[in-house]
Amino acid sequence: MSNAPVPADFAHLVDLAADLLGTFVLYATDDYFAEKENLLKPGPAEWREGAYTDKGKWMDGWESQRKREPGHDFAIVRLGAPGRIHGALVDTTHFKGNAPQEVALEGIVAPHTATPAQLLASNEWFEVLPRQAVKPDFQNVLKAKTASSRVTHVRLRIYPDGGVARLRVYGEVAAEPRTFWRRGSVDLAAVENGGTIAAVSDQFFGPPSNLLLPGRGVNMGDGWETKRRRTPGSDWCVIRLARRGVVERIELETHFFKGNAPQATLIEAVDEEQLGPEAVQAMLREPKGWQTLLAKTPLVQHKRHQLEPDRPMTVTHLRVHIFPHGGVNRLRVFGTSVDSPAERDVLAQLNALDADDASELFLSCCGARAWAETMSALRPFGSLKDLFAAAESVWWKLGTTAWLDAFAAHPRIGSKQKGKAQSAKSASWSKGEQKKVDDADKAVRAQLVKANEAYFKKFGFIFIVFATGKSAGEMLALLEERLPRSKKVEMETAAVEQMKITRLRLEKWLSAELEK
Repeated sequence: MSNAPVPADFAHLVDLAADLLGTFVLYATDDYFAEKENLLKPGPAEWREGAYTDKGKWMDGWESQRKREPGHDFAIVRLGAPGRIHGALVDTTHFKGNAPQEVALEGIVAPHTATPAQLLASNEWFEVLPRQAVKPDFQNVLKAKTASSRVTHVRLRIYPDGGVARLRVYGEVAAEPRTFWRRGSVDLAAVENGGTIAAVSDQFFGPPSNLLLPGRGVNMGDGWETKRRRTPGSDWCVIRLARRGVVERIELETHFFKGNAPQATLIEAVDEEQLGPEAVQAMLREPKGWQTLLAKTPLVQHKRHQLEPDRPMTVTHLRVHIFPHGGVNRLRVFGTSVDSPAERDVLAQLNALDADDASELFLSCCGARAWAETMSALRPFGSLKDLFAAAESVWWKLGTTAWLDAFAAHPRIGSKQKGKAQSAKSASWSKGEQKKVDDADKAVRAQLVKANEAYFKKFGFIFIVFATGKSAGEMLALLEERLPRSKKVEMETAAVEQMKITRLRLEKWLSAELEK
C-alpha cells in the first residue's frame, strides 16, 4: 500500500493507516512547520537540500513549532480500515535535531462521521502503545505486547514537540460485522473487509497485497507482478478471505499489464473450517490437496475479466495461479458470507428460547409487540442474514398501528418524560441514545422540548430520529425540517428512522452476545 518496505515484524499485517484505504488526519494541535497530512504520504520521506519556506526548513512530514509552555503535541487520525493494532512505525527520517523524544499511541471506537470536537471531548480513548522513547532520523518500530481491541481512530502523542515523517499503523482489519449480516454479495477478498495474503511464490516487482486494494490501479506498478520464470509451472498467491463464504463471481484485472500480462489463470480453494487450521498451514507450505474452483482460463492484456466458478463451494482461502508469470492489477471475489461458528451458536440460542422470552428480547429492540411476537414466531432463523432480513420485512408489512406502538416506547428527545413500559435493556439503550441531549446547551434542550411539543400536537406521535452520530443541534435541525410535512409523509419517515434504531439494537444485542 506504499512504496516503503514493511517492517519484518509486521509483514503479515495490514497498514490500517494507508492513504489508499481512506485514512485521514483529522486534527493536530500544531503543524506550523510541516502539515499533518504528510504523515500518511506513501513512500519514504523526501529530503530537499537547501529548501526553505517562509516558516523555516522544508520538511516532508508533520512538524510542530517549539513549545513555549508546558504540554505536548498530538494528531488524531481516522483509520481507513478499523482493526486490532499490533504495532506502529513512527518514522523520524530526516528529523535529526527536531524529532520528538517520546511518543505514545491511543485508540478509540467512534463513528466515521465523528468530528474533531467530539473526539477531543471523549473520555473513551485507551492506550494502544505506551509512552516510549524514539530515535531521531530513524524508522522506529513499536510493537504492542498484545493486539489492541478494535480501533477506528488513533491519537499519536509526541513529547514534547517536533517532527514525524511518516506514521504506519499495522494490524488486522476488523470490518463492521454488519458488512456480513446483510443480504447480497460482498467482496470477500477486499482488504477493507479483512482479506489478506497468506502466501506467495514470487513478488519481485510488486506485492500481491496490491490485488486487494480498493479502487482501480493507477499504473503497472500498482499491482502484483512476478519476475520472469525460466522454469515450467506457474506463479501463485494465496488469499485468506475476510470471511468464510460461497464464491459467486471473480473479477481479475490485467489493466496496464500490456506486454507482461499472464496468459491464463487457475484458481483453487480450501475450507479451513472443514480441514482445520493446521492442515491449511501445511498446504501453504506444500501446496497439495487444493480443490479447483475455476479451471485454467485464458487471460488477455489490459482487461477486467469476469470469471464464474465452475461450481459453488464454501471456502476460506483461494490459491490464484498465473501462467506462466506476469502481472495482475486487482482481484475481486464476490460472494455470500457464511456465519461464523460463534454467530451460529448465538443464533442457535435465540432459536431455542421459549416464545415469551424471545418476544421480550425482540421487544427490547422494537417497542411494537406485534413485531416482537411475529419475529418470535418466525424462528428458527437459518442465518443472521435471515434474521435481519425478517426484521425489516415484518416491520414494513405491519403498518401504522404497530409503528405507533413502537414510537410510543421512546422517551421524547430533550425531555425527561419516559416512553411506555420498556425492558431494562431497551431503557438502557434509549438512555445512551439521548445522553448527548442531556449534555447539550441549555438553550438547545429548551428548543427541543418546545419543538417536540409542537410536533406531537400536529402528528399525534413523538419525534423519532436515529440519534447515533448526531448532535443535539443536528437533531433539532431535523425536527424543525420535518415539522412542516404532511402526517402521511412524516409517519413513513418516522418508520424509516425506527427501523434504523431496531436494526442497531439487534446488532448491539448480537455483538454483546458474541463478546461473552
